Amino acid sequence: MTIKEKYRLLKRMCAMITKLLEKEINESSSKISILVRELNSKNTIYKYNADKQFVSASTIKVFILLTALDEVRKGTIALDTVLEVPKKEILEGTKVFEYGPTKCSLEELLNWMIINSDNTATNVLLEHFSIDTIDKYIKEVLVLNNTTLQRKMLDFDAIKNGKNNYISQNDMYITFDKIFSKTILTPKLCNKAIEILRNQRSKAMITRYIYQNVLFANKPGGLEGLINDSGVMYINKKLYYVGIFIHNYKTKEEALKLMGTFGKIIYNYLNQYSKDKENDRS
Repeated sequence: MTIKEKYRLLKRMCAMITKLLEKEINESSSKISILVRELNSKNTIYKYNADKQFVSASTIKVFILLTALDEVRKGTIALDTVLEVPKKEILEGTKVFEYGPTKCSLEELLNWMIINSDNTATNVLLEHFSIDTIDKYIKEVLVLNNTTLQRKMLDFDAIKNGKNNYISQNDMYITFDKIFSKTILTPKLCNKAIEILRNQRSKAMITRYIYQNVLFANKPGGLEGLINDSGVMYINKKLYYVGIFIHNYKTKEEALKLMGTFGKIIYNYLNQYSKDKENDRS
C-alpha cells in the first residue's frame, strides 16, 4: 500500500465516522464535545467542539494523579507514604471509607481516586497537595489553556460562588499524549499512571456497548446534567485518544446511551482501520 493509498484509507474511515457521529449529534439537543486522535501522530480522525471549555466533573482527577506523581519524582513524598483519612474529609456515599477514619498509603489513595472515582480519597489528596499546587502544575508543567482546578469534590458552595473545575478535549489529548510519550514525570512514573488509569472500574460510558475486552486507560466523570469520559484505547497495537463529553442532557440514561453509541461507532471503525493497516504490513 502506497502513502497515497494509506491516506485514502484514513480519509475514507474519517468520512464514515464523521457521517455516523454527526447524525447522532444532530439528533441530540445536548451540548457535545468529541475528539478522536491517533497518538504520536498528526492524524485527527474526528473533532467536534474540541477546543471548548467544559465543566470537568471527576475527569479533573487525572491532573491530581499527575501532580502527586510529580511530587514523588521530586522526592517530597513516596508512594508508600501513609496519609491520614480524617473524619472531616469522609464524604457521604463513599464505599471505600464507609467504616470511618483510617490511614492509607499515597498509592492506595491515588488508585481509589481513579479506579473508583472516590471523592473522599480525592479530597484527602487535594488537602495534602493543595489546589494551588495542582493548578500550577496544570498551567506551568502541562501548559494547558482551558483546564483549571478551583474547588474540592462535591463543594457545591464553591460552585455557587463561581468556582469550578474545567477541561477541554484538546487539553485532555495533550495530557494523555504526554503520559504515553513519557515526556513528563519519569518513564516509570508514567507507567504507574497508565497502570492506574487502565484499572478503571467504570464501564458505563464510552465502552458501554463494546463487547470486546478493549484496554482503555481512561477517567470518566459526571455531575447533574453532564457526563465526561476520555482516555487512550489500545486497538490492534495502536494507541488512540478518545474523548466524549455530553452536557445539558434531558436524562442521564439517555446521555449514557448516546455516549455508548458514540463509543461503539468510534471503536468499530478504529478497529477495522487498524486491522487494514496491520494487514498491509504482513
